[in-house]
Amino acid sequence: MDTTLGNKSRIGHSGYGYSKRRCESVTTWFIDKFLPNHHLTIEITHHGIDGDWGYCDWVGSSYKPRTFEIELRPNMTARQYIITLLHELVHLRQFVKGTLKTKSGRFHWNNENISHLDYESQPHEIEALEQEAILTQMYLKEKHDVTVPLEACTFNL
Repeated sequence: MDTTLGNKSRIGHSGYGYSKRRCESVTTWFIDKFLPNHHLTIEITHHGIDGDWGYCDWVGSSYKPRTFEIELRPNMTARQYIITLLHELVHLRQFVKGTLKTKSGRFHWNNENISHLDYESQPHEIEALEQEAILTQMYLKEKHDVTVPLEACTFNL
């Protein structure tokens, strides 16, 4: 299923064990709020991923990427789903803004190779972990008029 946003970005999603409405709502909210002037194509798939909650990567050219694939684990709770999708959308924004790049199969943060760092020490993961709770809280307030304490907007991966 595809959704075209007012800014001409396109969101596609497929798979099993997820809410289509939630997927579109979270993604549309994020893109409209943080990347409104970019023409993006985002394909979100929901299927079994070994050991991970989600993954985001560019498709095609790594130079100013505008086409992305996000893979998410199916059958998450609504809370887990929102947090995980927003975490992956932070990575998408990092790619679009150019702070996160992939060069020769290695992650670079602000043009510095960070592939040697442990997952938890990589700057793009630190930023995504910090932002996921804040963004979840903002999304729930703005879209559903629900106020949730910040500590309730995260979970241990």
